[in-house]
Amino acid sequence: MNSFSKKQAIFLAAMLSATAVPLSPASAANNLMELLFGPHRVNSQPVAQPRMLRPNEVDQSDRRAPIKRVTVTAPSNYDYKPDTLTQVDFSKVDPQLTASADHDAASPPQMEQFGLKLDHLKEAHIQAEKQIADAIVSFYATKQRPIWTASYDVSPKAREVVALFAKAGAEGLDPEDYAVKVPSDDYDRSNIPARLKELAEFELTMSARALRYAMDQGEGRINPNRLSGFHDFALDRVKPREVIDQLASANDPGAVLAGFAPQNKWYAELKQSLQEIGDAKEPSVRVAPGTKIRPGDENPEIANVVALIKAKAPKEYLATHEAVLQAHENASVYDESLVAAIKDFQTQQGRKPDGIIGSSTINSLQAESTSSKRDRIAYSMERLRWLPHDFGKRYVFINQPAFRAQYFDDNTEKLAMNIVVGTPTNQTYFFDDTIETVVFNPSWGVPRSIILNEMMPKILNNPSYLESSGYEVVDKSNRVIPSSSVNWSQVAANGGGVGIRQKPSLDNALGELKILFPNSHDIYMHDTPAKSYFKRDMRALSHGCIRLEHPRDMAAAVLGVPVGDLQQYFGKNERSVRVPNPLPVYISYFTAWPDATTGQIHFYADVYERDAYLEKAFDKTRAVRQSTTQAAQTARL
Repeated sequence: MNSFSKKQAIFLAAMLSATAVPLSPASAANNLMELLFGPHRVNSQPVAQPRMLRPNEVDQSDRRAPIKRVTVTAPSNYDYKPDTLTQVDFSKVDPQLTASADHDAASPPQMEQFGLKLDHLKEAHIQAEKQIADAIVSFYATKQRPIWTASYDVSPKAREVVALFAKAGAEGLDPEDYAVKVPSDDYDRSNIPARLKELAEFELTMSARALRYAMDQGEGRINPNRLSGFHDFALDRVKPREVIDQLASANDPGAVLAGFAPQNKWYAELKQSLQEIGDAKEPSVRVAPGTKIRPGDENPEIANVVALIKAKAPKEYLATHEAVLQAHENASVYDESLVAAIKDFQTQQGRKPDGIIGSSTINSLQAESTSSKRDRIAYSMERLRWLPHDFGKRYVFINQPAFRAQYFDDNTEKLAMNIVVGTPTNQTYFFDDTIETVVFNPSWGVPRSIILNEMMPKILNNPSYLESSGYEVVDKSNRVIPSSSVNWSQVAANGGGVGIRQKPSLDNALGELKILFPNSHDIYMHDTPAKSYFKRDMRALSHGCIRLEHPRDMAAAVLGVPVGDLQQYFGKNERSVRVPNPLPVYISYFTAWPDATTGQIHFYADVYERDAYLEKAFDKTRAVRQSTTQAAQTARL
């Protein structure tokens, strides 16, 4: 026994046996070995006496039970598939049957003495999206009259609509998607069949492009639900068959088409900004990489920062700080007056106004080219088309890239606060819904993935872990049951059978309240004990739900009561309160968005990289549409 003699060992063992706590021989031997050589030399463990189980308690002694891992598969981005085009096909149309379907048998349709007939349209070769093609065939087969031509000429109404198409760029659309070749007024009057063929092509093309324009403005060029699993929108609001009837009967079909655009202040302000940014020049000034300037510093890059601000800041900002910027054109000292101007610029950019000129501030100045700003405004105009075009007078608006929640009443911002949204791997969805309930002192149902992947090892190692940590166990009937009555080894292996929820408390993951708008994505707004997150610039930090900086203020707003009236609801027990006047909530994603007060556009980081996927969808849609247009033009030559 190394340097110890047998007699010394026996002596020490006797000393241990003489202590106040009686030890078994095995325990005494083990304590002796640990005392002499340390715990790393112990090769055996004392045999624990079996504990008597309480009534209904399950034996949890097997701590080595295998745990079924849960893999949470988040929605993904898709390879966007644009609508394919199909032939506008009249081959199966029976003129007699279709005419009788739209007219009284005693009053057959009055065909024009001159101009297009259904037979002329049958010979045209026009392609369009299937819904549009079907609407065109249905209309002309039943009405048997043109919309865009009169006799052998193009109608004035058609020319007005063609002029509208030419201005599509101002709407953030691509004018080439609606290109129509207008027949010349000068034609060979001795060759009427050629003229009618030309007019037939024009008539159907005009209808196809007008319906496309209505659908693009009404619900978007892109089907958002084909972009990713994070988009969830109710579409098919625009019915092509109804639209073509409107256009045929309207005195001003251009006004009808213009009315499909979103009719709200946000769209108008984005459109105005798109127009204003059109002639802006690209700044050639660049700030040296790695520049970081603190108040009071002396740095030659200050002049470049000032030059960039003068080139890219909004007009109202420049008017306010004109004197300061002018005085610092060649400055190298970062003094107090310029610090105040920089803080104001940071605020307008939706960033923390710390006055430090670092990578965040510099990137906001030089990373945004004029073309990228135009693109991002166009993306926002497109995304607005996916949402209801009238937000209503009272609503909650959440813009994920801005990490901001706003409450509007009578179309005026009454409340705004910072928020935390989902991480890039747990993205918050883009959808709209209706706020219905506020839950005070909420319990938190722990997701199965967290139970098995994170909590189960602690539960198996410590049967009292749940109770001591503020959790309770519920069975399939949602009844609370003792944790000790559950065979956790079996739950770990099978992955189910019981649920766990965190009881209401100040430490609860949902804080003191949550605001519900029931949806299939289990996303809601809620309080959080992690208040420090709201001080960060980048706040994509949650599992997908929306954490509110000032939850009581938002709850009071949606309930339509003063904040003080909420005090009655706080306590130990969970309590649900119905919103007396349910209101819409828009869980949105806009990397360019107008300020609620000034209308100036703020640009935000594309935290989920959704702009890139939207641009790819634009490119694919453009390729399908314009390749067909070019092929048709070539065929006519």
